Amino acid sequence: MKTITCCKVVSNEEFINVLPNRELSFENVPNKISDYDLNALEAGKILARKTKGSLIALSIGKSSALNSSKIQKDILSRGANELTLVTDDSIELLDSFETAKAITKAIKEIGEYDLILFGTGSSDLYSQSVGTQVGTLLNVPTLSNVISIEVKENNLLEVKRALGDCVQIFEIATPAVLSVSSEINVPSIPSMIEIMKAGKKPVNKLALDFSDLKSSVEIIEELAPEKQERKKQIIEGDDDESINALVTFLKKENL
Repeated sequence: MKTITCCKVVSNEEFINVLPNRELSFENVPNKISDYDLNALEAGKILARKTKGSLIALSIGKSSALNSSKIQKDILSRGANELTLVTDDSIELLDSFETAKAITKAIKEIGEYDLILFGTGSSDLYSQSVGTQVGTLLNVPTLSNVISIEVKENNLLEVKRALGDCVQIFEIATPAVLSVSSEINVPSIPSMIEIMKAGKKPVNKLALDFSDLKSSVEIIEELAPEKQERKKQIIEGDDDESINALVTFLKKENL
């Protein structure tokens, strides 16, 4: 089985600073693999081992993020046999549907595949729609919120997905596109040997023309939520006097 796992490189939210004017500062913020795509990479690795198949990691984004050898090794140390990159700084400004078009174009350039995996959503935007849109553009079966994938005979997959309080079970034919949830597995931490081997794996760069893609959304402003100053009013006790004091305080604050 030939699997392609799509993974997005995003800013590490732990290092993003909020300036006094509520603007976000990304200065010196390191990049990382989107959290949910770690589950997709792990699922791809497990399937490749079970089927004695291959796993290609695909990432599309700005050159400053994808040209990092650290990021490339991190992706390749998680089970992929090779990494395909498409660097284009304009992609960062695309909406989810235009992003899906860009990914679809890259997948068609790679060639034949049996399965394409996505994380359910990205750590930064979490639109939860790109994987489904790619499946639609490729005209293949597609499911989201997948929590289990089992390979059956005759190019069939048994796929379980969570839907509210229930679990749906599907049997679908390949090729297919699946978006996996964080429930599908716990991403393993690459060993030192896997990290060392990652440096020797091939990194392929595709030069694609995305001039026909244009986002329908324009970002006007990006601000953090306003800080809420705490009153730091503590009322102790559970007697009538304490309860009355709490009610009086809430009325005073119009709460």
